[in-house]
Amino acid sequence: MTLFSIGKKWKGQIGIALHDGAVTIGQCGWKHGVYIQPHVTRIEKNPRELTASDWREALSSQFMGSECSIALPASIAHHQVLRLPNMTESELKEAAAWEMADRLGVDRSKLQMDAMQIGTGGDVLAVAIEQSTLSELLEPIYGTGLQPTSIESQSASIARTMSMLHRRQSDQANVRSVLDFGMNDSSFMVLAGDSIMFYKHLEYSGKSLIESIASHTGVSIEQATRMLVESATLDPHSDIGKTVRDATRAIHEAIATDAMKCIRHYGVTNRGPLSSQLIITGSAGWNVFLAGILSTACNQEVIKDASATHIQALPNEVINTPGWHIALGASLSILQETQQRRGSDRHSEEAA
Repeated sequence: MTLFSIGKKWKGQIGIALHDGAVTIGQCGWKHGVYIQPHVTRIEKNPRELTASDWREALSSQFMGSECSIALPASIAHHQVLRLPNMTESELKEAAAWEMADRLGVDRSKLQMDAMQIGTGGDVLAVAIEQSTLSELLEPIYGTGLQPTSIESQSASIARTMSMLHRRQSDQANVRSVLDFGMNDSSFMVLAGDSIMFYKHLEYSGKSLIESIASHTGVSIEQATRMLVESATLDPHSDIGKTVRDATRAIHEAIATDAMKCIRHYGVTNRGPLSSQLIITGSAGWNVFLAGILSTACNQEVIKDASATHIQALPNEVINTPGWHIALGASLSILQETQQRRGSDRHSEEAA
């Protein structure tokens, strides 16, 4: 979802993912179903505190061009799923704008927002941000000479990353669920082709897993963090693996319960194929114990994002950087699209 668009469109711009306490910057191209020259870097500092000097130092000579796309999290841009009557796109956006202004207690004229229909059941995903907050975030970015071409929600960037091989019209029957599990919060989406059909923001976080491990074992937060990270690659029957499993079981079961409810809600409110696969992504996402519980609860295959065909070829230094999937998704937010026809299928020239 793009909140607003500025200027021309081109492929391979700089993607900027703002997080709570950090920023991930990425850039890549896309051709013949693979990423081209992907690169990401991380700024471990609150984006609200960054200066133009901080941005210049992070960008240095590693990124090309001046145009960028910015992805905002739910903690900065308010996300809300609304139920609105069937109406034209312009009427829908205007109705959502007034609804968000009322819910947030903010004057309509002080909000920058966008809305998009998700699914076929009348749900609308509205995203709004106060213009004063947006100006504070953009000012140091403009100070480096960067030119934002679009601003979107992180859900849109994530959906794009997970849909780069599903952008043809005929791919709309390919339905997948996505659990984005971050260090600060999470979200659950159902994608049909490259369209978001269901969205729900979740409060679960990697931090809660770490705190649970620390409380369960009596170790420090730093040690608990290392245990959680190591459990992703260790034998689940190892001592650390068993400890992490026991300490995080309650949270994982709660996540699985909510995931199952999300999938059922999508199935009830949308006509069409059901989700056949659940993809886990996010900096705190992959854990064999969570995957097992999700598979049982949701009755479908659960895979790690790195198992996806187009992601497998990415270098480890990319996929090991928190927020890479958001930054690269934002980088590809404005692809040059030339509609062509192959048989009965209309698709983008850049589609896989």
